[in-house]
Amino acid sequence: MIIMFMILLAFFNGSLIVSTRVVNAKLGLYVSSAGAAFWNHLVGFLFLALIVPFLTSSLGITVERIPFYLFLGGILGASYVAINNWVLPKVGVTKATVLVIAGQIIVGTIIDFANGKISNFSITIIGISLVILGMWIGNYETAVSSD
Repeated sequence: MIIMFMILLAFFNGSLIVSTRVVNAKLGLYVSSAGAAFWNHLVGFLFLALIVPFLTSSLGITVERIPFYLFLGGILGASYVAINNWVLPKVGVTKATVLVIAGQIIVGTIIDFANGKISNFSITIIGISLVILGMWIGNYETAVSSD
């Protein structure tokens, strides 16, 4: 039961990702890509500041015990939002989503390989190749139809 809930939650999260990307890209048309990233993170921070006290058992976080590099996720996330706000209006929602997912799959595979989490490397490479082939076919079709 918990596995099904997590699958549904992950699917819902995917819909949130696409939705927020569209909203942020449209905001970027008014305030620039960097400005949209700023407002995205400021509003997100305020939202989390309101709900985190209700979701955690204690707020006694000792920042000194956390390795510094783990805070780089904020820089990575802000970069992702800013880049996406710039790219999405130029290539479209579907193509941007496919490219983002492909990047996630490829980097995720590299991380899993480095951590010994891939049991069948050959099948994994075939899967990644199919993703890249699909992206290339989609891009080729778009380029041919626009000529």
